[in-house]
Order: sequence, then C-alpha cells, then structure tokens
Amino acid sequence: MTRDDLPVLPTGPGCYLFQGSEGPVYVGKAKNLRSRVASYFGETGAGKARWITATAQHLDFIVTQSEEEALVLEASLIKRHKPRFNVLLKDDKAYPFLKLTREPFPRLVFTRTRTDDGGEYFGPYPGAGAVKKVQDVVNKTFGLRVNSGTPLKPRRKPCLRHHMGQCLAPCVGEADPDEYAERVRQARAFLDGRVDEVLDRLDVEMKEAAARLDFERAAKVRDRAEAIRRVTGYDASVARAPGVDLDFLGFATAGSYAAVQIFQMRGGRVVGREARFLVNAEEAGDAEILERVLADHYDQVTRIPPLVLLPSDAVDLETWARFLRERAGRVVEVRVPKRGEKLELVGMANRNARTAVDAELARLERRGEAPGVKELREQLALDEPPWRIEGYDVSNLMGQHTVASIVAFEGGRPVKSDYRTMKIRGLDKPDDFASMHQVLVRRFTGRLAESLPEPDLLMIDGGKGQVSSARAALREAGVDVPIVGLAKREETLITEAGREIHLPLTHPALRLLVHVRDEAHRIAVGSNRKGRGRAATRSLLDDVPGIGPKRRDALLAHFASVDEMRAADRATLRAVPGVGAAAADALYAFFHDGAADPPADGVAAPEGAR
Repeated sequence: MTRDDLPVLPTGPGCYLFQGSEGPVYVGKAKNLRSRVASYFGETGAGKARWITATAQHLDFIVTQSEEEALVLEASLIKRHKPRFNVLLKDDKAYPFLKLTREPFPRLVFTRTRTDDGGEYFGPYPGAGAVKKVQDVVNKTFGLRVNSGTPLKPRRKPCLRHHMGQCLAPCVGEADPDEYAERVRQARAFLDGRVDEVLDRLDVEMKEAAARLDFERAAKVRDRAEAIRRVTGYDASVARAPGVDLDFLGFATAGSYAAVQIFQMRGGRVVGREARFLVNAEEAGDAEILERVLADHYDQVTRIPPLVLLPSDAVDLETWARFLRERAGRVVEVRVPKRGEKLELVGMANRNARTAVDAELARLERRGEAPGVKELREQLALDEPPWRIEGYDVSNLMGQHTVASIVAFEGGRPVKSDYRTMKIRGLDKPDDFASMHQVLVRRFTGRLAESLPEPDLLMIDGGKGQVSSARAALREAGVDVPIVGLAKREETLITEAGREIHLPLTHPALRLLVHVRDEAHRIAVGSNRKGRGRAATRSLLDDVPGIGPKRRDALLAHFASVDEMRAADRATLRAVPGVGAAAADALYAFFHDGAADPPADGVAAPEGAR
C-alpha cells in the first residue's frame, strides 16, 4: 500500500484494519484516525510499520464515539482475527470465574461464562485448578451448600458434609436463614480479598457466643478463623498499608516474547497474581504490550480497585482511567509511580515478569529440541511448536463395548500419567464420527478439562470425516485447538481445511504422529479387549446368586474350563475351597436350569479361563 491507496479518513476516534489477502494483518486504534494512519507512511515509520504497509492491500476503518469504545473494539477485533503483526496473548481464552447464585441459600459454582442472571461473579482466575482450590476452601470454611443443586432441591437426609461440619444443610431445612446469609457475606468478603474484615466479623461472633456461654459455637467460629489464617497465610504484622486496594503491573520483553504480571492488593495485602504471555512483541512498544493485556484483563475482571499502577507512561493514562471508570462505575486512578513504596511494588512486578519471560524462553527452547515438534509446526503452519499433543482413537466390536482412548505426549515423549480411556455412551452400532464427537466434548467440558492441561495439538486417528467431527465437537465445547488427522492406509496428514500432506515415512513430524497414533490405538484396543472379556465372564458367573469376585476367582482357578465347571456335580462344586455349599448349589442350579445359556449378544465365555 501507499498513501495514495488510503480512503478519506475522519479525524475522530476509531479502529483501523490493514487488510491482506486473507483478512486483517494489523488492527489498531486511534484518537485521530487520519493522523494515526498517515504515520505509517511517513519517513520516520518504524520497521514494523513498513512491514504492515508492504503486506496490506487496502485499509478499512470503524468510527467510534469515544477512545474508550475504540479500546474495546480493538481488543475484540484482535481476539477474533489474530492479525499477523499484532501483539497477541499466548493464552487468549475464556478465563474461569466463581459465581454466587442468586437464591435464598446461594451456592458457589464454577463457570467460564458470565450472564445477566443475577448471580455475583468473582474472578477471573488463572486456571480451572486455581478456581477449584478456592471453591473448595470457601465451601469447607463457610459451610455453603454443594450437593443440592441449583435451584435448591429438598433432600430426605443431609449429606456427609453436614455431618463433618462443612455444610449447614438447608436442603433438609436445618439451616438458619440469618446464619446462612452471614456465612455468604463472609464468603463474599473473602473472595474480594477482604480477609481483615472476615476475621474481624468472626472475632466479634466468637466473643458474642462466649458471652452467652455458648462455648461450643465459639470454638467452631474460632476454628473457622484459624482455617482462614492457614489458607491465606494471613499475618496482621505483614499488612503494610491497611485499607489500600490497588492493582500494580510489571512487564518484560525478550525478542518476540513478552510477559506481563498483574498483582492484586486488597486491604494492604497481595491477594492474587496473574501472568500473561504475549507473542509477536519484537517490534511492539511498551504501550502496545501493556494495552493488549489491560484491555483483555479489565474486560473480564469483576472488581476494579480505585488505583491501578503501571510501569510505563507510554500508555495514555487519562484514556485508560476513563475506560476503567466506565467499567467500575466510580472514579479509578491510573498512574505511573515515581517514588516511594508504590514504585517498589511496580519494581517487584517487573522483576517477576522478567523471571516469567526467562522461564518461558527456556521452556520454548526445550520444545524446539523435541524430535518432530518443530517440523510439525512448519508442516501445519502453527503459531508455535505443539509441545503437548493429545491423540484420540476409538475401538469397538460390532458396535459393542465402544471405548475411546486419550494419550498425551509432551516434547515428543509420552506422558503416561495423563493417559485416559472413556466408555462411549448411548451407541448400539458402530459410529466412529459420533464416538469421536462424544469423547472430545466430554474431554473439554467435563472433569478432564479441569485435571488435564489444554493441548497444543489434537491428533485424530482417521481422515476428513473424523477431523470434521472433531472440529464440530470443539466448537460445541467452546475450545479452539488445532487438529490434524492421520489416515492409516498411506499415513497421510489431513488438515482442518481438508488438505492432504504426504510426507516420507522417515520424516520426523510423521514419525511423531505415527507414534502418537499407535499409542492411542494400543490403549483403545487394550481397553476394549478387557471390556469384552469382563462382559463375557460376567454373563456366566457374576449373575449367579452368592458368587462374588472371590468365589468366581476360586472357581476359575480350580477348573480348567467353563465346560468342566458345568459338568461338575454338586459334591465337586462344594469341594472347591472358598466356595461353600450354598453358593455351589446355586451355581449347579444356574448351569442345569438353563440360566447359563450363551448370552444374547453372541459373546461366549472364554474357554480355559483361569
């Protein structure tokens, strides 16, 4: 592009999009669109500006009513299009939240989406594991209900948590509404980071109970206070600035990578920290790096403090103060500290960011050393080398005992502790597409989403149909992970666009994927075989009254085959150690009254089972 290719631009605020052949190559915002875009074509334009104008074919723009609206729009456009020359968040995803439901007896639940349902949201948290830990601590410490559903469903008797003193049991009508409401208020203050306030309330509650000579209740309140101190590491002597609520940020860059650390201080104590990594940062200035994180973080966060400290004045402080004021509904100050304790806080955040980016670079170097990982990135045109690869396969016998396997590789090596198998539900005939769809939806929406890291690449055993089914499943689960299929006949790589990639059998990328595929196949077939064996044996012995696992094993160890067991008389069966007369008689009747006919599905008991 040249300056002559530009449309007539307004002088107001908005966003501009340098468009390439396949979409935006760069998205930016401006207080004055005309002057900002013109700067890309001046003699003083930076190297990045020259690359943008050399790649772009035309320019689009969107006018906004204010700079704050342009901030939001820019963040949304970057997240949607992931332009080639923009600084991009490495983990650009929907972060998890905790929600207090709006009910007479609220629950604290995990969620990744915020809706206008009257609930009260806390977060975002850095990952599902962190959310679960906080949720568990709050439920146990404050006794909020867990097992009675939303909305509350009455139960006949309280659950085990009530008997352990971890729930007030509103589901059976045993909870005092006022006491439960007070517990919710304390939980809310705890989630807001106001530990001092919670402990002060508990101290008053404990003294009032002791004054009434209700020492049992006073002891319970004391134990709750001690639990909070243990969990938070609270020490009143550490609070340097009582009552101060603020966020402070630090950042560091190294080549094309950058890290930003966001610390949350509440009541003078640091109560949380979030790390964000960015790529494409080699030509980016301080403002672009910080603003990319500020827009994403404060668009999601549920509570904004009255003061935000930044490490660089390259950012337009007044614009961001107005942006945060609109989000918070009150005055928010944004400034760069020059001296004193607040400057020390930002310095600490900068040091943490430097440590984080150094660790990330070391990890990326290890990724590049893994055989086949770097080559896979090149062949599939991925943004980064796929350090963690998960492989999926489905095994069944005529539609029966369908089992899916999940195997995990990191750095080209299997991580067997992360291997999983999953029984496919609701299918009575072979359907690899439906099976693959089900396993992926369950993998990324159920418990496995919380216990396993998110992969960098999915390897699906199959061709275009399986890859399409996998992509549909990921859309349903709200996850965006690259997918590659591996067709067995010619070991062909199938991309999501349907392109076929033929590589030599000795190619490192193909060898790695074949290893993943073979491991997934081995686990799936092995699990399927075990399931068939258990089903076949169960059809003859486990349905006999009085025959449990120990007696079944004793019988299989004593007789050479099931036919020999069937031919035995009552006395012989009674003589088997550990079986007993009653169980032997039941087994004899089972064989000779016709109950031991072969199962309807045609799977016979294994001969010579021992």
